[in-house]
Amino acid sequence: MDRVSSGVTGLDNMLIGGYPEKSIVMISGGPGSGKTIKSLQYTNAAIQRGEPVVYVNLEEPWINKKRYCRNFGWGFDLAENNGLLTALNFQLMSTINGIVEPRSRKTGVSELSLEHEMIESVNRIKAKHIIIDPLNSFMINARGAAEIRYIVHKIFETIRDLGCSALITYEGVFEVDSFYSEMFLSDGVVSLNKDLLEFQTIKTIRIDKMRGIDFDDQPRRYLVTNTGMIVFDKEPVLI
Repeated sequence: MDRVSSGVTGLDNMLIGGYPEKSIVMISGGPGSGKTIKSLQYTNAAIQRGEPVVYVNLEEPWINKKRYCRNFGWGFDLAENNGLLTALNFQLMSTINGIVEPRSRKTGVSELSLEHEMIESVNRIKAKHIIIDPLNSFMINARGAAEIRYIVHKIFETIRDLGCSALITYEGVFEVDSFYSEMFLSDGVVSLNKDLLEFQTIKTIRIDKMRGIDFDDQPRRYLVTNTGMIVFDKEPVLI
């Protein structure tokens, strides 16, 4: 099976080569765990290989994320100018009826179908990768588990039809005794966790699921440094 680098050497080692190509991988975690940094590091790695990326940005302004990237040494302006990167930059706005809808940060115009925008952007630059940060924003108006499953299924089928590899962030930690349709419908799930041990924060990454390949399913420590995420794939969590 062909592989796609995660952009993080230690994580690629845990995956024994990288994510399966054209898979949909979910990165879940709480606030400050590094989900967005992970998505941007993946984006940078794809761009460096000359593989076009569509980044669906639904919360924080894209200009802020690009500023973070410069701190890590990743410049996205040139990639945008050269057609290697397209960012769909939306913010969520509440209407008078209490419905939350995505609006373009550039024009202020409401977008009724983000899938349509995604399809057009992928076809325009012949993208090989789609990033969504975060998936939760698609589900903000959903009424119950059945509607959430329908929305997630629709998004994932759009990505599969486009033939792209996808990395999707999820705000929150999946509980082992609960049902999450997002977790079941995705091809892979990678969890980022923060725990407090003897007054010290321990960050661990764990591959909960990855269809079609063998992988290291043990939790491993990771750090977010000034060069991006680093995973210590050879070391035990507790020493």
